[in-house]
Amino acid sequence: MNEEYDISEQDFEDISDMKRSKTEKVKSGLRFTRFLLLFIMVICALILLFVNKDKLNSDNFKRLIAKIDIGIPSAVGTDNSVISFDYDSDSVIDVYKDGFARLTESNLAIIDNIGTQFQSVITGFNNPALITTQKYVVAFDRGGKKLIVTNSFTVLFEKVFEDNIVDVSMNDNGYFCVITESEAYKNKLVVFDDSFKEIYKINSMTRYILCADVSNDNKHIVISSVYAKDSSVTPQINYYKLNSEESLWNVDFADSPAVKIIAKDDGTVSALFEWGIVILNSKGKEKYRFEFQSKILQSCEILRNRYNAVALAESASGKSEIVVFDNSGREIADIKTDSAAIDIDMLSDRLAVIDFENVNIYTASGKSIMKRVNSNDASHILFSDRGSFLTVSSSDVVYNLVK
Repeated sequence: MNEEYDISEQDFEDISDMKRSKTEKVKSGLRFTRFLLLFIMVICALILLFVNKDKLNSDNFKRLIAKIDIGIPSAVGTDNSVISFDYDSDSVIDVYKDGFARLTESNLAIIDNIGTQFQSVITGFNNPALITTQKYVVAFDRGGKKLIVTNSFTVLFEKVFEDNIVDVSMNDNGYFCVITESEAYKNKLVVFDDSFKEIYKINSMTRYILCADVSNDNKHIVISSVYAKDSSVTPQINYYKLNSEESLWNVDFADSPAVKIIAKDDGTVSALFEWGIVILNSKGKEKYRFEFQSKILQSCEILRNRYNAVALAESASGKSEIVVFDNSGREIADIKTDSAAIDIDMLSDRLAVIDFENVNIYTASGKSIMKRVNSNDASHILFSDRGSFLTVSSSDVVYNLVK
């Protein structure tokens, strides 16, 4: 009897050991699963952080905290949501982060896509002009002397120049140049880095500098200017290293000067003239020339990437032709519309066209993505991101989703 009892006891202990072993295996499997899930989450988080590294800054964090403080946990605009403001026909609006900046003669306001206002700055401008990048908002008085650089909450740089401002431009990294008039010279050009330190200066004695642009590598500046030659005025484009007073190359033109100039990411330079667009390579050699001929330029987009777009119209027909071409001159799209385009905008590989009746969204190759009514009699269109855009009138902004 005792022997049978001992065997049963041993069997019971063996069974208990087997149960404990299975339990440990299950716990071990759960621990491994949790570790694997945590590892995958960390990898996904790192990928997300890398993809959005340009958006990871204190200003964006403060915007998020501000929304939470006033009971708005996220900034997700709804389709056709309207942000109204006091009517002002002279106001200037441009996209900034998930919303926009609005500049009038008296005020600069930073607003998100659901109407939350983060900042309001008194300006006192006679001729307000606005530039926005992902980092900064630049507001200046064209023909006046005051310039302001701000983010969503703080005025970071403010300067009253000795002479009137002719033009300002800023690259994607926050380097910017300011052209002013001058009594002692034809005019002056000053370049500031992203810490607002003056790093380069030209006191032009022989040429009038009209516009300029700092390349995204922060090493070069391209300039449109005019100078007197043989009793005539000659337009010129000049290309400099920011550590040298001597230009790397100069190119003369026979007609009017470039009114807008962009140093592109691939080393080329795109220049807008009243008669067309010229693309120069990194040595100043002409790669491509797109002439408007008898057509009227309605709107133009020259991006820092490979795309360029123009909206043209024949005065007789009232219809528009939107042409997209790359930096080599290859035509990517030629879109014909039934009515005159008021404004176009381009972001990445998407093109937006607005007329008095409708808004159309296309791919860069001209494929239609969506069409909707111009609901607020808007005169401007701006991509907020690839999935949304703003239609802008004198008294409101309508936030639209691309569907």
